[in-house]
Amino acid sequence: MLGTLNKKMGCFCFFHESRWPGNSYGRRLMLRRSRVLLGRIFRVRTFGRQLAGIRLTENQTFAFMAVVIGLVGGLAAVAFHYLIDFLSEEVFGRLADWSDGLGAFRYIPGIVIGGLLVGPLVSRAASEARGHGVPEVMEAVNRRGGRIRTRVAYVKAVASALTIGSGGSAGREGPIVQIGSALGSTLARLFRMSDRRRSTFVAAGAAAGVAAVFNAPLAGVFFALEVVLRSFTARGFSTVVISAVAANAVWRVLVGDESVLTAEVHHLVHPTELIFYALLGVVAAIVAVGFVRLLYFVEDRFDALPVLADFRPAIGALAVGILGAISFDLLGSGLSGIDKALAGEFAFRLLLLLLLGKMLATALTLGSGGSGGIFSPALFIGALLGSAYGQIVHELFPTSTAPAGAYAVVGMAAVFAAAAQAPMSSIFIVFEMTNDFGLIMPLMAACAAATVAYTAIKKDSIYEVKLRRKDALGPTPSEGDHLMSQVALVGAAEAKYAATLRTASLRQAIEIMKRGREEMLLVVSTDRALEGVAYLRDAEAKLAESPDGKILEVVRDDHPVAHPGATLEEGMQMLENANTDLLPVLDWNDRVLGVANRVSIVKAYETSEPR
Repeated sequence: MLGTLNKKMGCFCFFHESRWPGNSYGRRLMLRRSRVLLGRIFRVRTFGRQLAGIRLTENQTFAFMAVVIGLVGGLAAVAFHYLIDFLSEEVFGRLADWSDGLGAFRYIPGIVIGGLLVGPLVSRAASEARGHGVPEVMEAVNRRGGRIRTRVAYVKAVASALTIGSGGSAGREGPIVQIGSALGSTLARLFRMSDRRRSTFVAAGAAAGVAAVFNAPLAGVFFALEVVLRSFTARGFSTVVISAVAANAVWRVLVGDESVLTAEVHHLVHPTELIFYALLGVVAAIVAVGFVRLLYFVEDRFDALPVLADFRPAIGALAVGILGAISFDLLGSGLSGIDKALAGEFAFRLLLLLLLGKMLATALTLGSGGSGGIFSPALFIGALLGSAYGQIVHELFPTSTAPAGAYAVVGMAAVFAAAAQAPMSSIFIVFEMTNDFGLIMPLMAACAAATVAYTAIKKDSIYEVKLRRKDALGPTPSEGDHLMSQVALVGAAEAKYAATLRTASLRQAIEIMKRGREEMLLVVSTDRALEGVAYLRDAEAKLAESPDGKILEVVRDDHPVAHPGATLEEGMQMLENANTDLLPVLDWNDRVLGVANRVSIVKAYETSEPR
């Protein structure tokens, strides 16, 4: 453990780094050198508050970090976008042209090759890159303090680009969320942020990715808050907003400002039409439940196959390629198929066939171990459902209902809102992807109905199902929870504190306390384990009796202490019960991490999000 040792009269003060990654000497040396390099470039101190010689407040530091994560996340989204386009057009597109003799099956060689490449890459380099990625980000926030391996960003980018570019039925949302989150986690680790702050920057990275790749900054913000953090706080909101805006600015400069989808502008024809939109939300919830169950049913079947994990994505890809022979729209993310559904180019029977086919193709792609998101496929499924539903409603009530295209727009949002339990994200992303602001009330009615109806049938969202299976689903913050009982006391432990070795004399200890205007002093062993607490009044009284006495003679071992599991509420209660001003915070080996007091606890309460 690193520390600054002030050897004067045999006494010292620790400046403690509460979290030190890894135990190997090589890793310590590497991280130490990287921090020295960062310090020389940025002159960064604890939490990065002093930057380039300018002392920043904590809020300014958060804003600066959010901008950095947004810029990096935006560049990553641009690179990911062009990588997918390159593989789709220049690699697998050319391979399909060379396989033109296979007719409708010409896409099978490319998609199978993509699966053969993805399998070993995911299973051997980073297993977190398998599937749709968002549950892994949520698990990192819930269980690991936002820690995500840096390699996940690279592996996820390549694996997802291969899956989507070769024709796998998956979207870009899951990959870019995981990529952005991994970059946010890495930057927070380099700047030595706490777990609580790191989780906020993980969410900022997710917001940056969504805001950039879908050209939808509002959707990125609400996705990060609704799905990743699962809480709304002032600090978290401002951080993800800044990150989303910065990432979206990068996207617009380097890629363009065009909407992802092209759709006719619609409006509410008659107030009674809201009933039909609400009913569409209920139907969308039923379809979403079926989609979630099918996805995990297929995943379980592939996990049970007596085949190496390296080859399972290729088997799923082969099945998807066969489905693609029925309709090319079943391959890829489905964004081009959404445009057709919004324009009313599909007949009613074909809509139903594609709906079932897309659900199965997505389940095969992701359930077999392919890498990609469920967002775009869910939008396509919703557009198909909404278009079919709209054709029926408009046929029955032609004068009081909008055309099928309006219901396709609303169906997109409703299916994803139900499956992901993210109504706000769904509403805003459909707004921003279609630029259709005339359906605000129908979207709100359908998404609200879909969210409620889904929870009446199934408890967990499509992301939470995976976490519950791994027992990695953290508690959902509720309005009745008190923030003091959710935030770890470790965050309030000040790293600088007065301490002395157990071998110090009474005179040395008294001089330290008087010089620092302290009423108490920690007495520790050479390995920083707490021996007890000595008070100034006790030391002075003992010194009058024994001028050559040692500090151990007046040490109290009944002083309250806290360990890493304690919360701010428990720490404040300990201070009140003991009628003391300082509370030592120890690790599980009774080594001192820092000292908390009422001021530091209140400050941590005001600046923290729930753990």
